[in-house]
Order: sequence, then structure tokens, then C-alpha cells
Amino acid sequence: MEGLQFNYITPRTYSGNFTTQYSITNTLSFQVAYVYTRGQNLQAGVGSNRVTALLPQGVNTANTASPGAGGTIPFPDFSGGSYQSTIGTSNYNGLQTKLEKLASHGLSFLLTYTYAKTLSDAGDLLNGGSIGGYRASAVPGLGPMFDYGPADFDIRQVVHASGSYELPFGQNKRFLSNVGKPVDLIVGGWSLNTIVSLQGGQPITIGCPTGTTSGTGCNAVRVPGQDPKLKITLTPAGVRWFNNPAAFNQPCALGANGPIPNSPAGCVPLSGSGALGFSQGTTVGPGFHRVDLSFFKDLKFTDRYRMQFRSEFFNILNHPNFSAPGFGGNGVVAISNSRNFTNPNFGLIGSTRDNPGDQRQIQLALKLYY
Repeated sequence: MEGLQFNYITPRTYSGNFTTQYSITNTLSFQVAYVYTRGQNLQAGVGSNRVTALLPQGVNTANTASPGAGGTIPFPDFSGGSYQSTIGTSNYNGLQTKLEKLASHGLSFLLTYTYAKTLSDAGDLLNGGSIGGYRASAVPGLGPMFDYGPADFDIRQVVHASGSYELPFGQNKRFLSNVGKPVDLIVGGWSLNTIVSLQGGQPITIGCPTGTTSGTGCNAVRVPGQDPKLKITLTPAGVRWFNNPAAFNQPCALGANGPIPNSPAGCVPLSGSGALGFSQGTTVGPGFHRVDLSFFKDLKFTDRYRMQFRSEFFNILNHPNFSAPGFGGNGVVAISNSRNFTNPNFGLIGSTRDNPGDQRQIQLALKLYY
């Protein structure tokens, strides 16, 4: 069962852009744009019956006899629950560039590059994402904005390229233009097409292995000077993404008079809201890289009838695109503790992004036009 805000506010977005385009030649143009989008009143799951103060680790949040030792939830006789409210915000800032060539001399292509940043305190309701939930949604001074950081779908750099090239061989082409029809059926009418996608990784939030407060969540902190060594590595335990657990740590547990030193061992003594750790998006997961290629062959019989032979190679490099550690999906069970930097399974990956269809696929087809 899930509750919904009674006076529901319709989510809204405000967008603007400044774009300029320059024609380099009659068929080649370059475009650059700055794009800004802001979202307000986004629906997000804030939970219900949450604590309204930062409490020391281990206290009873429903203790009404001694408020200083707990008793900060609105309804101590009831448990928590799921509650949706329109309190989320987001903003997107992006530099978007495009180089486009219209078809001429058998060649056309489109190349785009985007450098962008998306921040939000609301999760992606449609796609799950890997960002954690609100840590202190009902604590005055913190609330949902305390978890404002990289959005689930934040991808800093994206390169997409596509193109088509008619090979210059055969009748009415640059080379072998005077060959007979039998030879033209072999060498003429070929075209090459490709789609290339190169994307950076999406944010991952790493939680604290040990709780630091009562009733409020905790995220891991990054250790200054330590490289997390984000790289796909084949180890005896499996495919690993995080190769340096020492790059992550957690705050010390919060006691009645501040942080409890060395609890757990080696923790970072942060006071106040620092006991909840860093914001969401502790680090990033693996990127996405894919190349699709196809060859088309046109066979013209008459002005009315022609046939096209297609050979298509999806993920022609047979390059695996791995999911983030801790992500299951597509029928795959996530590896337990793969986001716990104190566990040997830390950083292990259990699936690929397009599982089970990530391997190279070859498709052959004949298409008749009349």
C-alpha cells in the first residue's frame, strides 16, 4: 500500500536554450547549443512516519518517555510506510554540439557530442536507477534537499555518430563506371552504414556498511588522495569494477555527545549532519560503448523492381557493456554486498546492460521493392 500527497501539485518543467548554427559548406553544418531545464514539484517517495531529528545510533526512535533518547517520529504507535509527495527538484545544464553532413557524393553523417550535468533530489520513477532514497526527509534543516546531487540518469559525456556511404564502384559511379551489367551486379550498389554510441557511466550511491544514526540513512564518503580505480577487471571472484576499497569510508556512529571515535574501526569522525555521509552519487558505474555496422547491396532489375540484400552486425566488436555493481534486472539476481566496501564482493558485477542480448548478432535479409 502506498500513500499519495493529498493536495497533489502537478510536476512542471522550465526549459530554455541558446543555439547557433554555422554552414561550413553547402552540405556541412556545425551547431552548438547551451540547454537548461529545471523541474519542480517532481513526485518522489519520501516515506512516512520518519524521525524528525538526528538521533544517536541504537536509540529507540519511538521512545516517548525520554525525547532526548528518541521519540521523534510523529506516530510512535505505527510503523513506517511508503508515501509519495511532489517535493522534488532537478536541473539540467548541457553543452550540445552537432556536426552534420547532408548526402552528397554518396556520403552523409551525423556526429554529436554532449557535455552535461543533471542534479536532482528525486529518483527516476520509471527506470529504477541506482541512487539511494532520502536519508533525513523529515529532519528540519535537511529534508529532501539534503540529498540533492547527481541524478540517476546523469551522464556527463555522450558521443553518438551515425553515417552512410555509398561505395564509389559500379555503373554511374566514380570507379568502374563503364563495366557491364554482370560485373556491376557484383561490385556496384554497395553501401556502408554505421551507428556508434559512446557514453560515460551513471552515478552509483554507496551506503554505509554500519549505521551511524537511528532512523536516518548514511552514505559512504570518499577518501581524499585514494583512487577508486574504476576499471573492468577480471578477477578470480568475477568481473570487478571497484578495484580499491580503501577509496571509500564511512562516518563514525553518532553518540549523545557527538561522533563515537573508531566505531567502526577507521571511520571518519564527522559531527552533525556529517554523520549521514556524502550526498548521493558517491561514484560512477561503467560506461556504454557500442558499434553497429551494416552493408547494403542494391540489385536493380527494372525501373519498377529492385531487391536489397542486407547484412547487419549488431555490436560488431562483441564488446560487453556491464551493469553497475549491485544491479540485477533482466532476470539476473544482483551479487550481494557488491556495494559494501568492507566485503570481498565489493565491486563485483553480476550482469551486462543488455543481458542476455549483449553478444554480437549478425542478421541477413532480402528486401524486394516494387
